[in-house]
Amino acid sequence: MGCMPTSGLSPNIKKLAVEIFKEIDTDGNKCIDINETMKFWGNHFAKISSQAMFNAVDINNNQQIDIKEWIKFWEKVKKSGHSEEDIQEELLNIKNRGTWVQFVGVKPLISRNID
Repeated sequence: MGCMPTSGLSPNIKKLAVEIFKEIDTDGNKCIDINETMKFWGNHFAKISSQAMFNAVDINNNQQIDIKEWIKFWEKVKKSGHSEEDIQEELLNIKNRGTWVQFVGVKPLISRNID
């Protein structure tokens, strides 16, 4: 049994993150846009969760989140000291249409208005 890298995600967590990404990416273009996140969250604080997610994950500020940005974000969460259990709990929360949570120690990259 070896040591897990502190910044990399385990295969199970990475697989879950990819599954959720694909679920949000309804048009299958390998990018998530604001319309897809708004539809994904529906009546579950869609605007607030979408804005928070894009603020935290859209590294290049192009109003789309690709799979590399998505995985890099979750790796950053782990590197900042959050456990894989915390990450799994949050990913499952997202999968179940729970609101986006800002992780302690993982600051949003930018502020953006969605209107």
